[in-house]
Amino acid sequence: MNGTQGKGVYQFSSKYGANVDGYSPIYSPGEWSSKGDVYEPGAKGLAIWAAGFALLLLSGGYAIIATSAL
Repeated sequence: MNGTQGKGVYQFSSKYGANVDGYSPIYSPGEWSSKGDVYEPGAKGLAIWAAGFALLLLSGGYAIIATSAL
């Protein structure tokens, strides 16, 4: 047997001062925008996105029709 069996995430507590969860937190307030509820590009960006999505749907429809045996 080796001496590391059974330690789990707690094996890092002496090295980093916390276990794995404490060393790499999921939420860090400094990485988030303070105005996350606002879509930055506005109406123009939303229109560009909608046009791209429509183009994607049209190209998919064309591919289905072009390859079907109608």
